[in-house]
Amino acid sequence: MKMKKKEGIMKYSMNLETTKIDYNVVYSKRKTLEISIKAPGIITVRAPIYISEEQIEKSVRNKSKWIIEKLAILSKLDITPIKKEYVEGETFMYRGENYLLRVVIDEKLKKPEVKLYEDKLIITMHRHDEETIKDAIWSWYKNEAKMTIADRVEYYSRYFNLKPNNIKIKAQKTRWGSCTYKNDLAFNYKLIMAPPHVLDYVVIHEMCHMEHKDHSKNFWNRVSSIMPDYKDKRKWLKEHGMKLCC
Repeated sequence: MKMKKKEGIMKYSMNLETTKIDYNVVYSKRKTLEISIKAPGIITVRAPIYISEEQIEKSVRNKSKWIIEKLAILSKLDITPIKKEYVEGETFMYRGENYLLRVVIDEKLKKPEVKLYEDKLIITMHRHDEETIKDAIWSWYKNEAKMTIADRVEYYSRYFNLKPNNIKIKAQKTRWGSCTYKNDLAFNYKLIMAPPHVLDYVVIHEMCHMEHKDHSKNFWNRVSSIMPDYKDKRKWLKEHGMKLCC
């Protein structure tokens, strides 16, 4: 009997040892099943469209030890979101360094201007308005991310025979990057806040997905061939990624 095609996101729960877990199943045209856990403990199973619920449950149970250990680690992390204030003296991170916000009023200026000077992030605008400051900083981050990531993709292209079809910069809550089957690459604009070597790791990670559409041993070997110490960068993201905000 032909299995009914599933679409979108389905929610499930089960008991693993003494722990009850909830997990989301995302069906797509992918060929392999993948389980990921993001802070604060969101479990996502990405599965082929025609895989059965029984197969998915079996895969989750087979990874029960890893899932429970991962949830225990995440429960100990401080992932309280940082709420920024858009006033003089607030700090904003760029390329792994903190900069103090300074607001300069120029009544002749129609459009806000953002620049770095020494240890300061300076916004020049015609009047003080926190919402305008917020929008200006967000736009600045996004533009900086777009230019920097495009440059790093071009730099690391020397290691690949394939080329990305498209590169997009997005505002995402839980993903740092993605690569589609058409080799469209997408990156989180917040990466521009991280240290340069961490941003480079995510670029390499997604570019390696142009060759390997999974997280198999071959995939990680490919990442390691370009960045042997990638685990350090990956660890930094897990420990500090939730603190990157504007």
